[in-house]
Amino acid sequence: MHGKLDFDVAVVGGGPSGAIAALKCSLLGFKVALLEKTPFQSKPCGGLLTQKSLQALNKVVDGEIPESVFSRPSTLKVCYVYPNEGKSCIVNYEVLNVKRDLFDSWLREYDSKRGVKVLRNAELIKLTNTQPVRIIVKNYRGHLSLNVKYLVGADGVYSKVRRQLFPTVHFETAPAIQEYWKWKGNLKNYFYIFFKRELTRAYAYLIPKDGILIAGIWTPRENFKMLKARMALFKKLLKEKLSIEPNSVLKREIWAIPYQHALEGLGNVILVGDAGGFCNTLTGEGISYAMESALAAGESIWEASNKDCEAVQVYREKVKEIVAFLWEKRETATSLNDEDCKSFVEFLEKAY
Repeated sequence: MHGKLDFDVAVVGGGPSGAIAALKCSLLGFKVALLEKTPFQSKPCGGLLTQKSLQALNKVVDGEIPESVFSRPSTLKVCYVYPNEGKSCIVNYEVLNVKRDLFDSWLREYDSKRGVKVLRNAELIKLTNTQPVRIIVKNYRGHLSLNVKYLVGADGVYSKVRRQLFPTVHFETAPAIQEYWKWKGNLKNYFYIFFKRELTRAYAYLIPKDGILIAGIWTPRENFKMLKARMALFKKLLKEKLSIEPNSVLKREIWAIPYQHALEGLGNVILVGDAGGFCNTLTGEGISYAMESALAAGESIWEASNKDCEAVQVYREKVKEIVAFLWEKRETATSLNDEDCKSFVEFLEKAY
């Protein structure tokens, strides 16, 4: 082993949940290390921030998101489309359109300026759930052994922290595909959401971003082999119904999102964001729940340190309402049919 570092809290994963958890802990006075592993591939993410995301962000971040982080257009209205009925509904609700890689990078830099030790190109190799928690980290210098009081797993849907905590637990996911297009057709500044059960039991979407069109689908209860076929069907639908089609596909990303009940963690190891399953399986939105669970993790570590109890005991109580809400949405998502989607769009038309 080369060297030894000690921190109060180590956070594995440098996305929104990890950056927010690390920042919250640092603001509460803990000595914090944020471990960022360089991603080996892109993760399908539309890069849209909801109002809930901003509310969570504003609890720990002073000032505005830098202009350089935003895509063009910087805001999008939400438009629900139900192709079979030729229906669409523009909701009076806006989301922020950001460059996800630059947004994450900005958050990590913000953390660094607020006292978080950001360890880049650092990969978790092994953890031992003891007191203190001992983790082995690999970086460009070799291997580091870190002893920490608390560990936050924020390393995404394929979380190594979660798999080492719960090696026998099956963690259900929904495959997702996202393509970047040069396209022809007429689109407005909307986040387009498409309901069609022949296409997917969830929804497909279009996002205009910096002169490129992002097209995506996520498909609960299916395997990855079906993704390309689903995307081909989506393209056919867009061409027939909306006269939109790609001139060229610039990039394709394949990943997954959580599709199950949340796992809070074990002992003094807490799981946040996708690592813990904090994702709305009805909408596919995860950033706001990543941030909310991250804030709860920081608060739980603070309370546990004062009460001399396990952090996950406090955390489980703090996130129980979020967990119950997400479970309710999962139950709804698994039973939706075309008529339900049609009724939903009709409801939105009346409501807005």
